[in-house]
Amino acid sequence: MPPTVFFRSLLALSLSGALPATAANVVALTSAQKANLGIASVPAVPASTGPALTHAARVTLVPTGVRVIAAAGDAMVTRLHVQPGDAVVRGAPLVSLSMPGLAETQHLLAQARVRAELATDQVSRDEKLFGEGLIAESRLRIAQAEAKAASAGLAAAQRALSWQGQGRISGSGITLTAPIAGVVTESTAEPGQRVDAGMPLMKLADLSQLALEIPLSPAQARQVAVGQRVNVAGSAAEGRITALLPQLNAAQSVLARASLSDPQRTLRPGQAVQAGLAGSSMTRSLEVPAAALAWQGQHAHVFVETAQGYVPTPVQVLRRNASQAEVTGLASGSRVAVRGVAALKAQWLGE
Repeated sequence: MPPTVFFRSLLALSLSGALPATAANVVALTSAQKANLGIASVPAVPASTGPALTHAARVTLVPTGVRVIAAAGDAMVTRLHVQPGDAVVRGAPLVSLSMPGLAETQHLLAQARVRAELATDQVSRDEKLFGEGLIAESRLRIAQAEAKAASAGLAAAQRALSWQGQGRISGSGITLTAPIAGVVTESTAEPGQRVDAGMPLMKLADLSQLALEIPLSPAQARQVAVGQRVNVAGSAAEGRITALLPQLNAAQSVLARASLSDPQRTLRPGQAVQAGLAGSSMTRSLEVPAAALAWQGQHAHVFVETAQGYVPTPVQVLRRNASQAEVTGLASGSRVAVRGVAALKAQWLGE
């Protein structure tokens, strides 16, 4: 016998002699019929005291808290001062490089500085002489133009040196330093390695700034809003939803991003966690097992246990995951069916 036919036969036998549904649309069952169908009920609990609605999530770094340390010119790695996992303060040495063009750049900067100083002095002298009527205005204009050109050359030389990298310079060597306090998360450099301009050498991250990525189904995403509170199971970390990406990812999920404060420093980037999404404190909601929901088209119902039987009651689902659902539309203290829901629905709809 096919399973569907067997289930319908069992339901018919179990409900034989059942009282017909009243005008209040109550599914009335005897104690024996409830036992035969395996119907069981549990109380709906306030959302503030019920089990957390959690979702699988991943801890990530905040982009603004990450810095990439790169070679600004062709160079050779001469020394590594840190390795992955090391915590550093701002300005701490990270990696030393030998850059053949660095000494020449410094020399050009020194020449540009001298020319700018001489040109400035010349303008001061010519302004005094012009004021005394000893030189023509054209000579003053020439001196001023030369001073502007020298100043522009100095600025260009300073930029050229800065492009070689921020750090401590000595001759043809430079030691790149940490632009922020943080932890070295990656290092691709090795002593003696030759590197090209722009090649990443290290990655530095501020681990005090973390975030969460929470994949949600489109239905779950409709129940989440920017600003909603988030906590992490088994941790004191908490935060708030900062964005819901408008497009679906390859897994057909909506990615929710949340800021995260981790005062105890127990979380690590890339760690898989369970994120709890707190509901609005202004909504008087109850939490029920997800198995209690019975759907009629797009409308959710639960079967509330009463002295007369089980009453199919419409509810609005605020949030839901695989095990729990937060709903409104139930009276405080309601008991809802969590087993035998399919049988109750069949009797209610006359299926």
